[in-house]
Amino acid sequence: MATQVIRGSANPRAKNGAVRIERSVTLLYLIVLALLVMFVVYPTLTVLRYPGLEDYADMLGRVRWQRAALNTVVITVLSTLSSTLVGFAFAFAATRRDIPGAKIFGLLSVLPLFAPPFMIAFAYILMFGRQGLISRHVLGLDLDIFGWHGLWLAQTIAFFPLASMILKGVLEGIHPSAEQAALTLGATEGAALRTVTLPLVMPGLIGSMLVTAITILADFGNAVVIAGNYPVLATEAWFMMEGLADLKGAAVVVGLLLVPAVSLFLVSRSLLGRRSYSTVTGRGSTMDQIKTPALLKWSVMAICSIVSGFVVLLYAGIVYAGLANTWGTDWSLTLRHWREALTYSDALWSSILIGLFAGALTAILGQIAAFLKSRHLPFRPLLDFLSVLPGALPGVFIGVGFVLAFNNPPVELAGTIWIVVLALGFWHLPLAYQATSSALDQIHRSIEDAARDLGASELRLVSDIYAPLLARSLMASFLQSFVRSVSNISVVVFLVAPGNVMVTFVILQMIGGTDWSGAAALTTFLLIITFLCIGLASLLAGRASTQSRGFQP
Repeated sequence: MATQVIRGSANPRAKNGAVRIERSVTLLYLIVLALLVMFVVYPTLTVLRYPGLEDYADMLGRVRWQRAALNTVVITVLSTLSSTLVGFAFAFAATRRDIPGAKIFGLLSVLPLFAPPFMIAFAYILMFGRQGLISRHVLGLDLDIFGWHGLWLAQTIAFFPLASMILKGVLEGIHPSAEQAALTLGATEGAALRTVTLPLVMPGLIGSMLVTAITILADFGNAVVIAGNYPVLATEAWFMMEGLADLKGAAVVVGLLLVPAVSLFLVSRSLLGRRSYSTVTGRGSTMDQIKTPALLKWSVMAICSIVSGFVVLLYAGIVYAGLANTWGTDWSLTLRHWREALTYSDALWSSILIGLFAGALTAILGQIAAFLKSRHLPFRPLLDFLSVLPGALPGVFIGVGFVLAFNNPPVELAGTIWIVVLALGFWHLPLAYQATSSALDQIHRSIEDAARDLGASELRLVSDIYAPLLARSLMASFLQSFVRSVSNISVVVFLVAPGNVMVTFVILQMIGGTDWSGAAALTTFLLIITFLCIGLASLLAGRASTQSRGFQP
């Protein structure tokens, strides 16, 4: 009898063998679903139903909107193709053993990922504008870089790392034996790469193009700085709301922008989720790769070298502009702009505070949602869909959605920092959710089964097993969300109020007012915060790795 009691308490399973779900887990599941409905579904539906059919018809008939829609398609296609080409060159260089400088190229290729959304376009103006250091004062040229061509170059530099990261993983999954077999059958090195490597990498190439296109389609930061009189949908929404006070017009624009964004997101998720674009054996071998053809080798090195030079030049331009006395006329160095930047300490502190809260919300809610998805709960596909849905929503859509949804009772958040925290926290939710889901997949189910056999409840499972094993994922998700929140502009620009002005909005105003040195000084502060977070993350990851090997520092 005693044995039966012990088994009953230690093995919480139904007669069919399924694990019984505790009431606390069910309650938490309902709370998470309610939060997702409130802060993801509700703002989305609010944007879509706020305009009437006549508003959509009126907007579709406007010449400026038609021009903005066409411009958005054109620049998205151009920037996606160029970003993917450059990204492929960097990924190829990083995975071929006979291409020198791979580590340097790899380091420089990720730098644009850590830049504020508008920094590349701003730095491009500083270097190559009409008062640009390179164009005007070195080459003596009078260049007008505002427009589609400036936006194209800025977006190419800003977003090629996205394609490079995806393609690097794809190329690393191709076993050298496949290329060696082609040589054995009489193919040249070029033919082997064309007939073996390229077909294997093609699905990943298409997937990287889709992911890059989603980001470019919704790009606000670069477009608002350098597009000039070249309107695109992402900036039109802000101009309608800020300049014309046309909230319905802004809702129409972002609502229509949602259609291609979600479509691209679903296709990319389906394609990349298959992960069938590699050889069966994977890399995992010391077998030598075939020799890279000379023309291809030097072409890749030329592309990577030129783009790397641009990246270094743009970063250096931002730092130097913050130290120059008067950009364009007096190049002497001074700390005056840095001291003036400190007068915006309220905006800096507001940005850091919002970033901390948003990062914590993203990391904690993402981990809880991923954990609940691993339980045998009803409507799990709904939880999964709602947790990744914000990844398909452009930042301008999130901004307009929260303005419309939470500007009136019963939930009135406008003018507080909480509307920004919630908008950014839920927008970045897919980062933590997908990272935690991947980490959970690495935890063998037998660990949980053993704990259950010893009588562990769900709470003990979380506190004693999952929390320690997912600590690195939690910290990484928090830091990533914090960095992206502090440097965000596409969401923030719609939600700022006297009590929650963030530093990115201040920088945008400075750029518009041609206070370039002041804007560069504040941007440098953002870069310092970003790299401090990256250094902290690397330090924590190193300590965790050392401890996992049984060493204590």
